[in-house]
Amino acid sequence: MHVHLPKPLHGWRAFVGEVGIVVFGVLIALGADQLVQGAHERAEAREADSAIRGELEQNMAKLGSRWEKRACVANRLDELQALIGSGDANGTIKTPNWVGRPQFWTMTMARWQTSSQAGRAALLPPDELALYGSMYAYMANVNAEMTQEQDDWAKLRSLENLQRLSPEMAFQLASTLHEARYINWRIGVWTTQLRVLSDRLHLQKVAANDIPPSRSVCIAMSTPRKQAVGESNSPYGDP
Repeated sequence: MHVHLPKPLHGWRAFVGEVGIVVFGVLIALGADQLVQGAHERAEAREADSAIRGELEQNMAKLGSRWEKRACVANRLDELQALIGSGDANGTIKTPNWVGRPQFWTMTMARWQTSSQAGRAALLPPDELALYGSMYAYMANVNAEMTQEQDDWAKLRSLENLQRLSPEMAFQLASTLHEARYINWRIGVWTTQLRVLSDRLHLQKVAANDIPPSRSVCIAMSTPRKQAVGESNSPYGDP
């Protein structure tokens, strides 16, 4: 039994040509779609990169302000350690008028999180993405340490209202002070490591800090409290 295939209306050669034109048109359409998609992804990558870099530069500016006050923090901790150990036989100490505190800054991460959740961060070059991720990991650590630091200094500021220290109080304040000292050290280490990563990414070093640094911890402990609050230059006041 012979099966006879139907012949194209205009012959096989014309049929093959028509099919080829259709296939070629489909390939052109697919290629054009890929070009459009590629251009769209590159635009999204540029937007994500610009947003992330801007956020990191602002955070680095805040850490730069903290770095400028590191000597004041270390000096105040030394002064407080000497004060805690200065009690006489009855634990009497010279009550300071002012203790102050280090400035608190929040390392913002909203742009990084938004870009990551939307999938735009994944469009960035892998090496660059890894460096960004490392910087934000360090900054998350800084956030946690600064939060704990404020709690420690709130306890240390209780010295402004104490005339004598029992052995138990002196021990507790000394423990808190040593924790605050280690926090200050860790923040300094992470700031140094972040600067290395920032240099590798060629981030701008002139970004403005939107929250000016407070002088609170740099003010002499003999300064009357009302005067010290005025001199602290804190945009939100001082507790």
